[in-house]
Amino acid sequence: MNIKPLRFALLGVGALLLVGCSNPPAQQAAPAPEAAPAATPAPIVPKTSINAMMVALVDHASHNLWNVEKEGMAPKTDADWAVVEEHAVQLVAAGPAITAGGTGEKDAGWANAPTWRAHAQAMSNAGAAALTAAQGKNLSALVEANGRLVESCESCHKEFKPDLPTEGIVHGHTH
Repeated sequence: MNIKPLRFALLGVGALLLVGCSNPPAQQAAPAPEAAPAATPAPIVPKTSINAMMVALVDHASHNLWNVEKEGMAPKTDADWAVVEEHAVQLVAAGPAITAGGTGEKDAGWANAPTWRAHAQAMSNAGAAALTAAQGKNLSALVEANGRLVESCESCHKEFKPDLPTEGIVHGHTH
């Protein structure tokens, strides 16, 4: 009997057994699909006019901050300072809100004007300074922030609302 062919046959069977009993080859993971770029969300345009936001948010909050400078109206308690903080937050948030436009006749033009955005940012910055002052219960810093707020309001009104058109919306100051 010829051992050579038997040896080859045994080697072949052994090789098959080794391959068959070994761990399966690692399968390559399919390449992950490329993530689609995030879609830019559509801008949120308030369903009210900028003027309505100015009266309800900015005018209301500003007068509450300015009132602390009147005789006997400076914040004295933690609760008083918390009210100042709330109004400062309104101003911080109102800046971006009024740059989004609105339903008023001139709102789209205002919202697209670079100087409008600069005025809105100055107002938000004054609100942020008032917030920091309120959190530190620092009346002199609040008065300084109030001055910056007056400057931002006056410069914006001079450019965009010299005659103070109100669309019939007014805010009574009963406080």
